[in-house]
Amino acid sequence: MVLVLPSVLYFIFVYGAEGNFFQTLDYVGPKTYIETELDGELQMDTIPYRIPEFEYTDQDGQVFSSKFLKGKIYVANFFFTSCPVICPAMNYNLKQVQDRFLGYDEIVFISFTVDPDHDSVPVLKAYESEIGAENGRWFFLTGNKEDIYQTASTFFLSAQVDEAAAGGFLHSEQLVLVDWEGRIRSRTDEQGNPIGVYTGTSAVEIGDLKDDIKVLIAEYEKKKSVDEYRASKK
Repeated sequence: MVLVLPSVLYFIFVYGAEGNFFQTLDYVGPKTYIETELDGELQMDTIPYRIPEFEYTDQDGQVFSSKFLKGKIYVANFFFTSCPVICPAMNYNLKQVQDRFLGYDEIVFISFTVDPDHDSVPVLKAYESEIGAENGRWFFLTGNKEDIYQTASTFFLSAQVDEAAAGGFLHSEQLVLVDWEGRIRSRTDEQGNPIGVYTGTSAVEIGDLKDDIKVLIAEYEKKKSVDEYRASKK
């Protein structure tokens, strides 16, 4: 299904001043506080956590840098192609999310292998075809194992070798939603706390993820419209 924003929403985005008419998603991770001065008075500004930069190799053998993700909304996860249990279900569900947003170019998907010794470029390329991933929209990344495991921690996910685990690796089955500035976003729970991640094997949470991507799209479109409107008034 192609996502189409009704034209009436465009005018609301453009002419809706500075406020939002929808509930935005929360920021996930530790915040940084800096002191700034406004009209001669000191005030504290809050800077949300951002995913640190990374660089790996994708399924086409090309260097993939996190700089490419600037201006993109993306979903990230960790997997390995020979995973016998969790990954097939997780990436099947992630493909449903991919297919839902094929009409929106700013949505991409990033899957890091936790078994780079086996998951070479040709193996990842074959996997892309096997699961029906859209080239240029879903990137499967490989590289140095320890670097990948460190990157997992920056998403607040786990990835490690574990001989007792199915397939020999222990990794999170969660999906992480990241906005156009590299900030992790999510809905909140009943107590008002950000859930942080979406379980990739849960049909309910996959539905939540789809809904929350729509919220981020609305926020991003609003931001672009306001920026364009401000520029036109200069």
